[in-house]
Amino acid sequence: MKLSIKILMSLAFALAMLPAISNAQNIRVTGVVRGNNGERIPGATIKDLGNQRVVGTTDDDGRYSLIISPNATVEFSCMGYSSEKEKIKGRLTIDVELQTTANEMEEIVVTANLVGTIIFEPSEIEVVGNYFHLRTRFKVPSAIMSSDKRLVVQPTIYNVTRRKTFFLRPVVSDGREYLLTQDRMYGFDLSRDTLSPYIQKSQMSRQGEIIAYHDSAYIENNRDDYRADVFMSIEDYKKIINVDTISIAHGTVNPLRFFDYNLGARDLTDSAYIPKPELQLRNDKGEVNLTYLPGKAQIDESDPENVRQLEMLGKRITSLESNPDARLESVAISGVSSPDGRYASNVVLAKERMATARDRILSYVSPERREFLSVVSDSKVENWEPVYEMMVRDSLTDKAAEVRAIINRYPDSPDRQFLAISRLPYYRSLIVPKYLPELRRVEYNFGYSIYRVLTDDEIEELYKKDYSSFSRYEFYRMFMRAKDDVERETLYKQALEMYPRFMLAANNLAALYIRQGRSDENLLKPFINENAPEEVLSNQIVAYLDRWKYDSADSVAMLMKETETSEYIRSVTDALNGNYEEALQTFGAQGGINEIVLLLAMKRNDEAWEKAEELPDESARVMYVKAIIANRLDKVVEAINYIETALEMDPSLREIAEIDADVKDLL
Repeated sequence: MKLSIKILMSLAFALAMLPAISNAQNIRVTGVVRGNNGERIPGATIKDLGNQRVVGTTDDDGRYSLIISPNATVEFSCMGYSSEKEKIKGRLTIDVELQTTANEMEEIVVTANLVGTIIFEPSEIEVVGNYFHLRTRFKVPSAIMSSDKRLVVQPTIYNVTRRKTFFLRPVVSDGREYLLTQDRMYGFDLSRDTLSPYIQKSQMSRQGEIIAYHDSAYIENNRDDYRADVFMSIEDYKKIINVDTISIAHGTVNPLRFFDYNLGARDLTDSAYIPKPELQLRNDKGEVNLTYLPGKAQIDESDPENVRQLEMLGKRITSLESNPDARLESVAISGVSSPDGRYASNVVLAKERMATARDRILSYVSPERREFLSVVSDSKVENWEPVYEMMVRDSLTDKAAEVRAIINRYPDSPDRQFLAISRLPYYRSLIVPKYLPELRRVEYNFGYSIYRVLTDDEIEELYKKDYSSFSRYEFYRMFMRAKDDVERETLYKQALEMYPRFMLAANNLAALYIRQGRSDENLLKPFINENAPEEVLSNQIVAYLDRWKYDSADSVAMLMKETETSEYIRSVTDALNGNYEEALQTFGAQGGINEIVLLLAMKRNDEAWEKAEELPDESARVMYVKAIIANRLDKVVEAINYIETALEMDPSLREIAEIDADVKDLL
C-alpha cells in the first residue's frame, strides 16, 4: 500500500521530537540502615566509592534517599559499626545491616539487706517536693552511755503503704575512752573506721547526751503512708550490748496536697512538626496496541492511531528514563497474526511482528537501563472466535451464526476453518476490511515503579495489608482519619514501632493517655531538650506531676521558653517542688487556697490564718485547711470543729487525715 506524504511526515516529526536518551541517567535509591540488633542507625554515612564522595547520610530513623548512577558501588559506615559495601545494580530500594563493633558494659547491680524491728508511734515527717525531711533530737541518759561505749543510731523512713524502707544518714556517738581506744587501734587514723564520717559531736547536759539530727530522703510516692523509725545499738569493742528500735514519726506534714492547678493534655498541631508528604515506590503499568499491514511484519504507519500510539510510547518511556524517581522494570511483547491464510505461515508472521515490535520498543530505552530490563516476548495466531464476537457486537446475528457453525464444524483445523469462511459471500466485503485488521496487532505491556504520594484511600488500603512500609506522612494521614481513641492509640503505637523518633506520634499518644488518666512518663523522655515544642514539654511535666515526680517536672519546666503558659507551668512546678517563695509570687497575687497552703508550707501560720478567715468558700477542703492552721496555732477546739465539719461534708478526706501529721491527732 502506498503511504500518503502527509502521514509519513507526521510520523517522522513525531519520532524526531522524542528526547534523546542520556547514556548516564541517575536513579533515586532509598532504604533503611539498621544494626545487627535491629536498631535503626541515625547519622550513618554513605560514600560513592567511584569518586570517593559522600552522597548521603541517614536521618533519625536510619532512612536515606540519594540520586546516583545505577551502576555505582556505595559504602555505608557509622562509628561503632563495621562498614558495608553495596552495588546498586539498578535497584531502587536497598536496606543495609551493619554489624556492631562496640563492647557493651556489663550492668552492675548493688543490693542491700535491711535489718531491724519496726515499731509504730505517731509524729511528723515534713514533705518538701519529693524530699522527706526528718528533724529530731535524741537525748540519751548518762547512765546508758559509759565512757567505753559506742552508740549507733540508724534512722529510716518506712513506706507503710508499699512496705519499703529507705535508709537515712546514720549517727555515731562515742564515749571518751572508747574514742581514745579506737584511735590507738586504727594507728591514730580514725578515717580507717568505716563509721568515722558519721561520728557527731554531742551537746552534754546534766541529764545526758543530746544529739541533734537532720536528714532528707528522695521519695516518689509522697501520698503514701510513712513513718520514721530509728534503730539504735550500744556496743563496746567486741560485741553489741543492747539494741532497740523506736518509731519517732508517723504521718506526713504536707499542706501542698491541697494545692490546686489545671494543666491539660496538649496535641502537637504546629505544621513544622507535621510530616511532609513523602514519595513512595509504587508499581504501575502501561500498554500499547499496534496494527500491521495484511501479510506483512511491518507496522502499518499509514494508520494515524499507530502514529499516536508510537508517539505516546516514546514519550512515556522517555519520561521514565529521565525521571530519577522512576524505573522501567519489565516489557512484555506479544505479536499477533490474523487467522486468514495458512496457519503455518501465520505462525511465522506472528513471530516476525513480535520481533519488529520488540526492536522498535527497545529503541526508546537507553543501553544502561536496558541492562536491568526484563523482556518477555511471544507470538500467536488469533483464531476466528473474535470475528464471531465482533459480528454479534454489531448485531449481525445471522452472519455470526454462520461463522460459529464453521468454527464448531472444524474445531481442530484452523486451515479448514479459513477455507470455509473465505467462501462466505460477505468475506471480502465485510470480514476482510472490517474485522481482520483488528486482529493484526502487537500487544505491549510494560511495568514500572515510580515514587509518588499516595491518596488517603490508597493509604488506608495499604494499611490493611501491611503498615510496615508506611512513611511518617502516611501514618499521619491515618491519625487524621481515625474514628476514636482506641483506633488512634493503635495507630500511634504502630507508628512508634516503625519510627521510635516520631515526635508527633509520641506526643499525641502521651496526650491521649493524660486525658484518660493513665499518664506515661517514659513516652516523651527521648524528646525532652531545650528545643522541644512547648506541647511536648508540657505533656511531660503533666505526666511527671501525675506520678508525683515534682523535681523531674521542675527540671523540664526550666527548659521552657518564656510564654504566658510556661510562666504558669513553672509556678506550679515551683510550688510542688518546694520552691515556695518563687511560687508565691504568682499564687500570692491570685489569692485563694493556693496562697494559703504555700504560706503553711513556709511555716507562716499566722498569715495563713488571716488569709483563711477571708475565704468566701466553705467547702470541705477549706474546712480541712482551716483545721490545719488552727491546730498549728494551738486553737484546738476550733481545729476539732473544722476537721469534724470537713469530714462530715466529704468523708473521703478521712483517708488523707489518717496520714496527715497536721490533723491526725485531732481524730
